Amino acid sequence: MRSRIKAASLLASLLILSVGCMEQYDPRRFWKQSKDEREIAHRPIQKLTAKGEIPPKEVAVADVDPITAKYVSFCASCHGEDGKGNGVAAAALNPKPRNFHDSAWQGKVDDAHIVGVLEKGGEAYGLSGSMPAWGGILSKGEIEGLVKKIRVWGKK
Repeated sequence: MRSRIKAASLLASLLILSVGCMEQYDPRRFWKQSKDEREIAHRPIQKLTAKGEIPPKEVAVADVDPITAKYVSFCASCHGEDGKGNGVAAAALNPKPRNFHDSAWQGKVDDAHIVGVLEKGGEAYGLSGSMPAWGGILSKGEIEGLVKKIRVWGKK
């Protein structure tokens, strides 16, 4: 009788240990995460346009003017799609990106200054080094178009 109790106790202990230890190896708790990771891994890869440019966001459809498409592609992630300095990357930046609706700022800078910052980057003008130089990527006409777009926001 005593040996049966010992055997049952030993068996119960082994069962408890194996269930408790094996729980940490149970893959079911990771299935949702694995499913999400598989979906991310199998998304289509974004490709450059025939000219080697970054394509505008899907929101920027064909009937949107090219300057708006450039703004969405290059500027909106920091400055926001509405130009208020509230883009998705803005939260991680210090100092925060420029709010183009700021009439005080609009009044104290000229177009040449904005062109220069766009072409050479913020650091070249004593501003944030987070503002990249787009002069090697955007044409003179595209930069001038972006300046006009920025100026329109200053009038609102």
